[in-house]
Amino acid sequence: MKMSAQKKLVWRLIVAVLVAFAASMVLTWLLHENMSRNEMDRLVENVFDDVEVKIREKVDQRLIRQAMTVRDRLYTMRTKAWWNDPDESSRQLRVLADELGVDEICVADAKGMLTHSARREEVGALDFVKDEGQAHEFVALLTEKSELTQPLLPNSLRGEMVKYVGVWIPDGGFLQIGCSPKSLQNLARTAVTGLTHGWHVSGDDGGIYITTSKGTIISHPENGGEGGQWRDPGEDFYCQTRAIEGFPVYIAIPKKTAIVERRVLVATSAFLNGMALVLAAFLVGIVIASYVRGQIAAQVAKEMAMASEIQESAIPRTFPPFPGEHRIDIFASMLTAKDVGGDFYDFYFSGQKKVTFLVADVSGKGIPAALFMMRAKASIKGIAQTGKPLAEVVTEANEVLSRDNGANMFVTAWIGEIDLDSGIVTYVNAGHNPPLLISSSGETGGCHASYFRSQPGVVLGVMPGIEYKSETLALKPGDALYLYTDGITEQPDRGNVLFGEERLADAINGLLAAGTPLFFQDSKSPILGAVLACIKAHALDVEQADDCTQLILRYNGSKYARRFAPTQQGIAEASAFLDATIERLGCVNGAESAKMHIVLDEIASNVVKHSCASHFEMELELLHDLRRVKMTFADDGKAFDPLAHTDPDTTLPASDRAIGGLGIMMVKRMAAAIAYNRRSDRNVLTVELAI
Repeated sequence: MKMSAQKKLVWRLIVAVLVAFAASMVLTWLLHENMSRNEMDRLVENVFDDVEVKIREKVDQRLIRQAMTVRDRLYTMRTKAWWNDPDESSRQLRVLADELGVDEICVADAKGMLTHSARREEVGALDFVKDEGQAHEFVALLTEKSELTQPLLPNSLRGEMVKYVGVWIPDGGFLQIGCSPKSLQNLARTAVTGLTHGWHVSGDDGGIYITTSKGTIISHPENGGEGGQWRDPGEDFYCQTRAIEGFPVYIAIPKKTAIVERRVLVATSAFLNGMALVLAAFLVGIVIASYVRGQIAAQVAKEMAMASEIQESAIPRTFPPFPGEHRIDIFASMLTAKDVGGDFYDFYFSGQKKVTFLVADVSGKGIPAALFMMRAKASIKGIAQTGKPLAEVVTEANEVLSRDNGANMFVTAWIGEIDLDSGIVTYVNAGHNPPLLISSSGETGGCHASYFRSQPGVVLGVMPGIEYKSETLALKPGDALYLYTDGITEQPDRGNVLFGEERLADAINGLLAAGTPLFFQDSKSPILGAVLACIKAHALDVEQADDCTQLILRYNGSKYARRFAPTQQGIAEASAFLDATIERLGCVNGAESAKMHIVLDEIASNVVKHSCASHFEMELELLHDLRRVKMTFADDGKAFDPLAHTDPDTTLPASDRAIGGLGIMMVKRMAAAIAYNRRSDRNVLTVELAI
């Protein structure tokens, strides 16, 4: 009996341990699966949000260009006799809408009343000012020279999904176009093609796919993967879809990268349990806890790597960012202290001739700071690209960031918007470090950096209801702004001495004095790397304390210059160059263009006929008041001052006047200012014309 009782006890212990072990395995299995699925859902949601920002940006840009095309065609249509006939004008607008691939074209007058439409029944039936629906947003175009876009929303009258885009009309009113999901796909398909190249999610096998409504893949993680038909990847993948701006978007993630392998977990625990049944409960608990912690740590590390990749992809990395735009140079870099950071920089067009640029720093570190950073970046950019004044942009962004901010996070930012023609920078400092103004000293080519200090405003996200004010700074051609975060100035050395603002200014001035250029021809900035080298030299072997983010922007002015041969072919090439430059300036009318060609022909002809020069140069510059254009002609020929000759007496008959002189006299009469100098064995003639 005694042996039988012992055997029963042993078996009971064995059964109890096995049951406990099995229960522990099941519980661990279920808990980890739920946790992995929740984390995966959160990751997928964040990726969808990032993709939505990218697609919406591309689609908005494409539709704004289409709206501007419609506006250009509208100028011609308004001169036609049938324009004031509602029936014929609606028919013509319908024809134009079909031609340009849009569903709706509406024209509102300066009072906000819909006066012309591709839909005849809508003419006179809509007052944008009085409307209380989504159409009321376009009233802002009556006072602001900008563009406005809306997401794909149900039309309040017909219930159909329509995306509206509006552009202002310079002589009053605005133009609005509308596109259905089908039209959006036709117009913006090229813009989003290849958008997700290299954008893998959770390993090389997972990725983001954009298709048409018929399932044709137009963006694939692998370059060249477009053109195929979308198919469900099967049970081995998590796959979710969302329609963004009319385009079906799929995110597919291999399950093997997101869920702990249950068979390994169960087999390992069973083996340990078999080694020591008596201590099984204790040992199994330790092994399970250690194993789960390891898997969670590996999963967290993998997610941190994915978060870092997503964060880097959200920040501009292509330089030069605006090919063909020579009025500014811009470069930025970010060196994070951890896998993900809270710093960010950004720059983008916020108007036809305006570029917004900023550097910002989110409180805290790690994933929370990175998530808040993505939210802040998307909010500021989304509002800025509506064309609102910068002060309103920052005020509205603060409202957005202050809502649902349970973690009480905040962000400091220095945000500027530069007018590419004038060099005027409108800026708002939301509690951020003062930038350095690098002033050019003109003909000597030297530069000097000094702090540009202003009264900083409140940081973003701490409380709603704050109204931010903007200030302005005028940059001369050659001037630059250097923006940075406090990771630059607050890096300690072994003695806990910070790098500091004074040392930063001295370092930059030392680099400038040593000839370190602000920019290379490929728009890279060697001075930013040199500043980081100075910081590392200061810190020695001390670990990087915080994210180090820098941005430098240089204003080059609106000068355009080129050299030509002193021949008739050279004059023809100069004339073509003048036409291209006038088109780029965008503020010279036909009559003024004709005057500039007359000046070119007269001055260049004198050089060809009389100077014996090996070449001549022409430089055009739009002056800062935007009311004059300066034409400068230079040649290395013999000295000749055309202004020193007496103008011919036009009151005399042609037969009694000396030959020549009429051309330069005509140039002098057209010019607002004209001057000649002989510099460095070169003839230099400057002519300013009013525009």
